[in-house]
Amino acid sequence: MPEAEKNDKSETSGKQAVSGLKRRWLLNAGLLGFIAALAWIMAQRMGQEKDIPGPPLTGLSAATMSHVRIERPEQPAIAIEKTGNEWKLTAPLPARANRLNVETLLRVLSAPVETRFPAVPAELTQYGLEKPSARVRLENEEIAFGALHPLKNQIYVLHNNEVALIPSYHLSAATYPYTNFINSRLFEEDRKLTSIRLPGFMLSLKDGVWRRNPVDKNLTSDRINDFASEWQNASALSVDKYSGKESVDHIDIDSTRDGKNEKLPLGILAYKPDFILYRQDENLEYHFTEETGKRLLNLSGKE
Repeated sequence: MPEAEKNDKSETSGKQAVSGLKRRWLLNAGLLGFIAALAWIMAQRMGQEKDIPGPPLTGLSAATMSHVRIERPEQPAIAIEKTGNEWKLTAPLPARANRLNVETLLRVLSAPVETRFPAVPAELTQYGLEKPSARVRLENEEIAFGALHPLKNQIYVLHNNEVALIPSYHLSAATYPYTNFINSRLFEEDRKLTSIRLPGFMLSLKDGVWRRNPVDKNLTSDRINDFASEWQNASALSVDKYSGKESVDHIDIDSTRDGKNEKLPLGILAYKPDFILYRQDENLEYHFTEETGKRLLNLSGKE
């Protein structure tokens, strides 16, 4: 065979091999693209299904609630009532209620349900519902909290003779101590302070301007206003019923509320490790940090 013909055949064979490799590469690339597209579609569908919440546990609205009661084993019952727009704790002691924590509790009404089935009395034990960890009574409805699901971040609840699975975080508010439902603000939002008599000096509001007596020339009006504002908006770390401890000093507050002038005596129960104030009219003690106590008791132009 002539040498030229051999070269032509060799070149043709090489081109065919390259063409075959190219086709296989394109085929593999196409298959990988198809698999990637299929995986993306499945992920999107799963994500959409995951994002769709289940039906709500109840058909009730938190806005229509005015009576809430929490019952737990070996714990005092907690009762909260709504008057107008304000929530108040009525048991185990009377107090202004922490609205945020009450609203957190009420979210259980619309908790998304993954599964729901009729309750069989003989089977309640396996769901922890024979002796619930908490019962929440909302008007005429009751929701009992049972055991956590062994594999999912969900909890079994009993409502209207049905067992349902809802997100487990709804249990948290149902197991708060009663002190978590007490408003941590030292003063009501509608109570406006007009004078603060502290150990060593007094602050008074006149013609819309706060003044210190005795006068400290090193103080700016902004510094005095900030000090008064901190008192007006003081919020404790925790609140509890009065311990009966004797006051070591006292603070006299003058204020206006509902168009009336009111005096509000406060007792200082401790300076450290917590700064503790006692509101005699509420029979409650408010716990602040020691550092907060220092800020609330000292107003000076000296560094």
